[in-house]
Amino acid sequence: MQPLKDLTVVTFEHAIAAPFATRQLADLGARVIKIERPGVGDFARGYDERVRGMASHFVWTNRSTTTCGASGNTRS
Repeated sequence: MQPLKDLTVVTFEHAIAAPFATRQLADLGARVIKIERPGVGDFARGYDERVRGMASHFVWTNRSTTTCGASGNTRS
């Protein structure tokens, strides 16, 4: 059952608590889009390199999410 299948969540998060929380939303069917800093990304990616060069913790907490980079420093 996916009670949140019609929900889209856009997040600006890193590390542990927030990615774990949005993972729960994704597990319930929400589409989760994670915005990361371009060129740097989530620093949790570098905790270790066990999963295809990324930290096992990062892969575990950010499963089922779509990730992209965005900079808030550009004026439009």
